[in-house]
Amino acid sequence: MSFSTVSREAVVGIGVLGVTFAAGVYIGKRYFMYRRKKSQKMFEGTDDPRRTYLVRLSLREHPSAKKLRQLLVGTTSQDVGCDAAQLLANLAKLINSKNILDMGCSYGYNPLILALVLPSDGKLIAHVREAEDVSQAREYWREAGVDKRIQVEVKSEEQTLDDLLSAGEAGTFDLIFINMAGQTNCRKCYEKCLRLLKSKGVLAIDGVLCNGAVLRKNSMTDKVQSIQQMNEAILRDARIFLSILPLADGLMLCFKL
Repeated sequence: MSFSTVSREAVVGIGVLGVTFAAGVYIGKRYFMYRRKKSQKMFEGTDDPRRTYLVRLSLREHPSAKKLRQLLVGTTSQDVGCDAAQLLANLAKLINSKNILDMGCSYGYNPLILALVLPSDGKLIAHVREAEDVSQAREYWREAGVDKRIQVEVKSEEQTLDDLLSAGEAGTFDLIFINMAGQTNCRKCYEKCLRLLKSKGVLAIDGVLCNGAVLRKNSMTDKVQSIQQMNEAILRDARIFLSILPLADGLMLCFKL
């Protein structure tokens, strides 16, 4: 066998080994990143056993609220997750809330959870799109003894906010919860809510992730773009402190200075 033949075979062998090594490194990195991303994912869904475990160990639910939640699961969509609703109630209790505005297009569960932490002279305004949306909930409000604290407004979101501002309610609410999923001008809605909020009050915004649509920049709808623009604007807003939690569809908490 000639020297040139050996050299060619050696070169080919080294090349094959190099390609095999590179392929192994590439596949290993991809597998590692996949495992890392999978391990970092918060929950696979509402039935994820990790979430079930956390809810079991943290949820302290009033009997009437539990019955209403179970009813809604079988008939219509729930306002917001029970864990997110309890967090809002805990915040409301912590800041001694007396006036709460719920703009969650409610079916009655979230207003019940929040009304339970209000004092006897407290007030919660619950915005709904149709009076029938909370028709089933009223029984459980009465059962829990909070029906007198809940005032239902059947209007558009914009009309509800405008009427409150016109009535001189600016700076009077301790906590405002709003679902941005149905909004067309999110920044305008945010500004009105901030005007209604007291200093040191909490504005909780649900829906800031749009089920992940905010990440798909090339296929955003006008609604998703509106939420994305609001998210970016709030990040730079010096009037508030800010946190975003992986609850509900992205729960943003704004603490007004």
